[in-house]
Amino acid sequence: MAPSNVLVEKHVTVPMRDGVETYGDLYRPADGAPAPGIVSRTPYDKEGFGGLRSMPLPLKLAEAGYAVLVTDTRGRFSSQGEFHPFVHEGPDGYDTVEWLAGQDFCDGNVGIFGASYFGATAMLAAREAPPSLRCAVSIITASDYYDDWTHYGGAFQLGFSASWGLGLAAAQLLRPDHGFSDEARAELLAAAGNPGAAMAHRPLVEMPGLSAPGVAPWWAEWVEHDTLDDFWDGLRLSRDYADFEVPIMHVGGWFDLFAIGTIRNFVGLHGLGKTPQRLWMGPWSHTAYERYHGEMDFGPTGPALFSGVVEAYKRFFDEHLMGVDAPEHDPAVRYFLMGSNEWRDAEAWPPPEASELRLHLRSQGAANSSRGDGALSEAAPDAGEAADRYVYDPERPVPTEGGCLLQLPVGQPGPRDQRLVEMRDDVLCYTGEELAAPLDVAGPVVVELWAVTDAPDTDWTAKLVDVHPDGTAMGLCDGIRRASFRDSLAEPSPVTPGEPARYEIELSSIAHRFQAGHRLRVEVSSSNFPRFDANPNTGEPAWSAAETRPALQQVLHDAGHPSALVVQVLPAGS
Repeated sequence: MAPSNVLVEKHVTVPMRDGVETYGDLYRPADGAPAPGIVSRTPYDKEGFGGLRSMPLPLKLAEAGYAVLVTDTRGRFSSQGEFHPFVHEGPDGYDTVEWLAGQDFCDGNVGIFGASYFGATAMLAAREAPPSLRCAVSIITASDYYDDWTHYGGAFQLGFSASWGLGLAAAQLLRPDHGFSDEARAELLAAAGNPGAAMAHRPLVEMPGLSAPGVAPWWAEWVEHDTLDDFWDGLRLSRDYADFEVPIMHVGGWFDLFAIGTIRNFVGLHGLGKTPQRLWMGPWSHTAYERYHGEMDFGPTGPALFSGVVEAYKRFFDEHLMGVDAPEHDPAVRYFLMGSNEWRDAEAWPPPEASELRLHLRSQGAANSSRGDGALSEAAPDAGEAADRYVYDPERPVPTEGGCLLQLPVGQPGPRDQRLVEMRDDVLCYTGEELAAPLDVAGPVVVELWAVTDAPDTDWTAKLVDVHPDGTAMGLCDGIRRASFRDSLAEPSPVTPGEPARYEIELSSIAHRFQAGHRLRVEVSSSNFPRFDANPNTGEPAWSAAETRPALQQVLHDAGHPSALVVQVLPAGS
């Protein structure tokens, strides 16, 4: 039975093993009887913890019989210590879980939850395997703080890293001990007020607002550690999936920046079979959970509040913290099939019934823009099929238009019409035939690209688009591969100008119905700015380069170099 009253205790001291004191707000049943505990640790101020539409609320969890502790992470807002993104979150999370478990009002069983960065605090704590931790809920968060958070495919996630970094640094000004000089404070506020101008600055390591001494020392770390080196390796969840001992519910959105990481976490842990794992993917982005998103209507069950996800959190905590039997209808995977606007269940990701569809990129050498002759075909290309050519100029990058974004206020996430982008001659468009029947794509999306550049390094981007009968070109997912990172994220290798090379571009996962009369399209280019930094094409590290040069690019699609889109499709009528 739910408690009749809830007690809220403010500014509770939670000590860490090294003597640093963090502070939290505690929501618990007022009768004081031992209750299961739930932890959430945030860098965004415990006082303003209202949750997202996809998150459980502490007060509601307390009303359901849980003792819920929400703390400021080390060095943020009320808590002592120095904030260093990611570095302390595992040990500090362990200490917080065990502190709560040891209180008289807690029965010794603890769960943890969080979204975005405080989803990272939850996952890093779970990796530490605190003895009292019984389960975790991980919402819209990453699997890897290199290839998922700061970087992707070897490129720097500029739009997110810069806007998030500016926000983190600006929030420190609320602390009386921020220590910023007047000059640094003014520069930071100016950059936060005009992030687009800051993102256009070269070199990246000297970005206004973040590079001043003492403001954001982690900014230089992020950009300078541009490979999967030892700095990042110790923070990779995917390296240590075997260390996780508890059931986890993973929740994400198809247009969330961390969609690929949410799914990687589920697939990696589910595949081990050690503990139950659940995945819930909706038609959402990082901060938007309503029916209308981008330029699509996802129907009455699209909003998080009407999807059942909040009730699913409650069932998950009740099962693993209170011993309530799990409902038989809760599947391992629940996902929203866009285009048909319906929720589907599966036992794995991708759905086991899905099969691979390979569509080859084809043209007569003139796929430039949506006016060109680019095509998608199941038939393999001929031996002598002409390559497509364009010039990529870093001073004139292709602009970001929707997608898996979190870079406010310089771009809105979600499905958005790409027709203006597709008018550019440096965007190649490969379009399939009009579909005679609906085609359901559900699973990872990959573009296998054979290409040639005349530069010592460059980038290759790809995007999956749903072309409507009226010509609307709705972007669904996108990705990038930095050429020098084609074989390894840890050990990049120079490109040999003029020689063909194969690039695998991951476009995350998607679940979408292409309706009859629609067509699939793949866009290929070399920039998507400011979602990703614009490669200078010089071969210098992108973070330190001040100069740029144009690159002559060629996309190959002949018998020896069969560039292709690879998707997973559900059986017709399923």
